[in-house]
Amino acid sequence: MKELRFGSALSAIALASMLTGCATSSPGPRSASIFGKKVDTSNIGLATKALIALNANDITTAIDLAERAVANSPSDAGFRSLLGNAYFAAGRFASADAAFRDSLTLHSNQPSVVLKLALVEAAQGRKSEAAALLHAARDLLDVSDFGLALALAGQPQQAVAALEPAAHQAGADARLRQNLALAHALSGDWTAARTIAAQDLPADLVEARVRDWMSLANPARASDQVAAFTGIVPAANDPGQPVRLALRRTETRHAEVAPVAQPPVPPIVAVPAPLPMVAAPPPAVQVAAAQVAAAQPASEPYYVAAAAPAELAPPPAPEPAPAFVAPQPKPAKVAKPAAPAPAPVAKAAQRVARLVAQPAALPVRSGNSAAVVQLGAYGSPQRVAAAWAEASRRHALLRGYAPMSAAFSGPGGTVYRLSVRGFGSAQEAASLCTSLRRAGGSCFVRAVAGDAPVQIAAR
Repeated sequence: MKELRFGSALSAIALASMLTGCATSSPGPRSASIFGKKVDTSNIGLATKALIALNANDITTAIDLAERAVANSPSDAGFRSLLGNAYFAAGRFASADAAFRDSLTLHSNQPSVVLKLALVEAAQGRKSEAAALLHAARDLLDVSDFGLALALAGQPQQAVAALEPAAHQAGADARLRQNLALAHALSGDWTAARTIAAQDLPADLVEARVRDWMSLANPARASDQVAAFTGIVPAANDPGQPVRLALRRTETRHAEVAPVAQPPVPPIVAVPAPLPMVAAPPPAVQVAAAQVAAAQPASEPYYVAAAAPAELAPPPAPEPAPAFVAPQPKPAKVAKPAAPAPAPVAKAAQRVARLVAQPAALPVRSGNSAAVVQLGAYGSPQRVAAAWAEASRRHALLRGYAPMSAAFSGPGGTVYRLSVRGFGSAQEAASLCTSLRRAGGSCFVRAVAGDAPVQIAAR
């Protein structure tokens, strides 16, 4: 299975359909995810059909199938990364953001998911968050991918600093050099960009490539650079990931990282008689992704359905010791080696886990329309605060608007309304409300009526 590899241009579907997790069926009613959790074979079938639909550019079908697979196996990181790929291909960047974060929350050592999450964050204008994620995952990522993604995340000079040494090493390929040339271009060094691009391109194509890069240097929209490299443009309407698919605390565990092996201390014992030879157990189900084995934690081994090995014959009884033996010196104690420090990859995966555990922040909109979207009414200001915390957690789109509150006296007493404001028009407010309803929420649009900003942190 291929890993995500950035280059000068990418196919939108090829990019979006790359899976960091694959699952294959095995004899029997259940099989195993590569992330260590058993799943029904029917869910593997759903995921396979979703991937086929994605490769056929039937994005709507792919999303439906992937959502069903996640609903049935919510703690499978591979299914959630597939769902993120489907959302990404549809240009639903906010939904893809949520799905990729959920996948990394379950299993943080996924380089290609980290890269795609950084892309969708950059496409939504959150370049500082994208850059922070890339720096946290530096030891997980291929240097060429890291450099290009960092350039697209708004740090082209840091990208040059990362790519330049690698480009001078033996074995550096054209992809790495072209990514370095692009990083120079986005940092404004057009002379270096032309010089490096000319190493791998015919002379008559260099200027065309540089002109393409010039058009990316000052994008009109945050998503323009990502769209140029993937062909994926943001959807006009993104209702967000359905609430029923939200990752619950009961489904999560500590983000998985590659365990650090510790050298065993051999015990000093007598060597027993050799055991009789037995037939090897049948091979376990093959895993499609070769790089996954290193990501499995010692506490959760990779389970597969396989026949039980033949039982070992008991060793023969030891021969009686001779009547007289010379006294043997007491064996010296072997000092247990100190546990090595966590490997760089494990540390990087832990940093990724900490970052994705924090909900994505959105810039608060400042539209001056008098329209607000009311989310509910509650018995006290404290309940308003709790309701906003829950609503903004469930619906990422709400985090881009300012929470408001207003007291309203009715026949049943005083209630406190919770609403959001910041729309450019009443149509924008209606569109948000429609998206919330599709995602399982409730709301309606009304005019401002005593609503005042409240200091409630979006979590």
